Amino acid sequence: MGRLIAEELYSLAFDLLEAEYGGADLGELLGRARALTRETDYYVGAAVRDARQRSVSWEEVAKAASLSTATARVRWGEMKVMRQLQRRSVERAALRQSPAAVPDVRPKEGREAVGRASRQLAAALSQLHQGSGLMIREVAESTELSPSYVSRILSVDRTPSWPVVRQLVETFGGDPLELRVLWEIAQGLPPAPQDFIDAATRLNGVLRGLYLAAGRPVVKTVCDQSNGALDEAAVEELLEGTEVPTWEDTGRFVTAVGGHPADIRPQWEAAYSLLLGACDPAPKVTETSRSPQDDDPQQAEGR
Repeated sequence: MGRLIAEELYSLAFDLLEAEYGGADLGELLGRARALTRETDYYVGAAVRDARQRSVSWEEVAKAASLSTATARVRWGEMKVMRQLQRRSVERAALRQSPAAVPDVRPKEGREAVGRASRQLAAALSQLHQGSGLMIREVAESTELSPSYVSRILSVDRTPSWPVVRQLVETFGGDPLELRVLWEIAQGLPPAPQDFIDAATRLNGVLRGLYLAAGRPVVKTVCDQSNGALDEAAVEELLEGTEVPTWEDTGRFVTAVGGHPADIRPQWEAAYSLLLGACDPAPKVTETSRSPQDDDPQQAEGR
């Protein structure tokens, strides 16, 4: 039982750390700390019970806890610990029924997009980490994160807050813009560009992020993966982001680098709709733009 509670402590501790780095308010931080303290108390009782079941004497328990034998017996007697663990079971059951634990009711496609983006985000971070040549310990020291937390992020065991992602990307020498949209999709957030420039930048960023997650293959490999539908010039233009590509080319590129086009469609639509809105309406006919046919009555009648 002690090991099971220890695993929960591990999760609660990282939730607290993530909230700290995410800038959570004091109320949330203290609430998470209280949950951690309460679970620690349960762990101590369970650990003593486990030790007693392995025939550890009360004298050894007392010595480990720096208490008298009599105090140890009273504090962690079998019946008292069992009542504590039963209370914990009731609390855990209530937590599972709380609003915060209501199952995700988003469409299946949305949940799958979140999962894919989480894996792609971790893959992109791993690629940057490998390219940096830094050891996990060095990354932890540089970012003031724990080595185990960094490892969990890189192994897609944990999707951290954006400030943590940005800090890691900058430590690895990467561009945060390449991972911002992937992180937003992993959080289930809809696209929210400020204007056309922002939308186009975000679209290019997520395309480059998917390319990074795929290991930044050579352009020819991307062309081959598209079954020849994309040539090298088209791939380079997509990566440079000099203009909004067609949806056909966007979808082909995303598929070629191992992504899912439907996940990126909202980003493309946002950029394309703003592009259309930024375009001027059909040009008005002015004296300088009139063609010779406009001044020819016979040709005008024939039109």
